[in-house]
Amino acid sequence: MIKPEELKEKIKATGFSCKMCGRCCTQISDNSNLVMINAPEIRRIIGGTGLSWDEIAEPYPEILKGPNEEKFTFAWCLKRNGDKCRFLDENSRCTIYEHRPLICRTYPFMLEDSELLVFECPGTGVVAGDEEAGRIAFELIERASFEQEELEKIKEIFNSAAFSGEKMNIIDSEGVKTVG
Repeated sequence: MIKPEELKEKIKATGFSCKMCGRCCTQISDNSNLVMINAPEIRRIIGGTGLSWDEIAEPYPEILKGPNEEKFTFAWCLKRNGDKCRFLDENSRCTIYEHRPLICRTYPFMLEDSELLVFECPGTGVVAGDEEAGRIAFELIERASFEQEELEKIKEIFNSAAFSGEKMNIIDSEGVKTVG
């Protein structure tokens, strides 16, 4: 795993300062604003906002089929209203900012193994402060660890799951949920 200080220096070298433009929350190409979220993050948003699960998340749109034609997916995503995240207000501000998922906290960065990936964003290339780069590095490492833990739980659940043949099955770290 990459060391926090090394990651912080890579982030500083890339440069980043959020412009609060809302572009990352707005669809600019097919599913470009698809924000994957997991069960614990949905629970945190529920706790912070009082919203219901269905008001926050929807099944990830990539649907797989099992041997008996069962439909399932392995993730949730934040709900969208048209081409925008459901939580983006008319002033391009996040209405769940304090409770937003780790993917939102670390955008436009992502760790893949120990490689820092940087996605297109108007805020890149701008001088990144030491404190902000350190925060992002810490949250990227936290996110990578958290996502790995979630993946292990999902694999375990999937291997012993019973699926509904008539409904959509969403396998997350809490179990199998059905919708539809």
